[in-house]
Amino acid sequence: MRTLAMRLRRRWLATAFAAAALLVALSATAQSPTPSGFERVAELSAQRLLLADAVAASKRASGKPVEDAQREGEQLARVREQATARALPAEPTAAFFRAQMEANKLVQYRLLAEPGRAGAAVDLAPVRAKLDAINAQLLDALPAALSQARGDDCARRASDARKRAARRHRLDELHRTALARAFGDLCRLP
Repeated sequence: MRTLAMRLRRRWLATAFAAAALLVALSATAQSPTPSGFERVAELSAQRLLLADAVAASKRASGKPVEDAQREGEQLARVREQATARALPAEPTAAFFRAQMEANKLVQYRLLAEPGRAGAAVDLAPVRAKLDAINAQLLDALPAALSQARGDDCARRASDARKRAARRHRLDELHRTALARAFGDLCRLP
């Protein structure tokens, strides 16, 4: 009888501890902070820049130039339309995306300038689909970032967000420099 009571007590304690652990885990999840606007924009910008490597490899294999004024113009026109639909200021939003494009080209030019760097030809259609998806997410993240882009410490907060994204993605010096360029004048846009 005593053994049965001890087993029941142990089972009850194990259940109680499991329930407590579950509550702690759920509480931590519920309290985990939503990333700030700068954090989200830095994260997405880093993801976008990492795609520049595949674009550069494709352009090296195909011999196509880095500059694609027609595609850039189409993208910026689409961004302006999407910004207006989201009640975002069209020109500052386009300026932000222009900075994203320039940062991407910075990576491409640098990678293409390295003579020994070879990369397999990549089909650009899936890469461009990923870029389009990231662009849509950036448009969604931009209002929160613009609302934070005020105050004397804006540049420091933006820099801190970029540094954290660079560490998470283990960006090299080239990509970190491009990430700073991708933010453009975000603190001056609103």
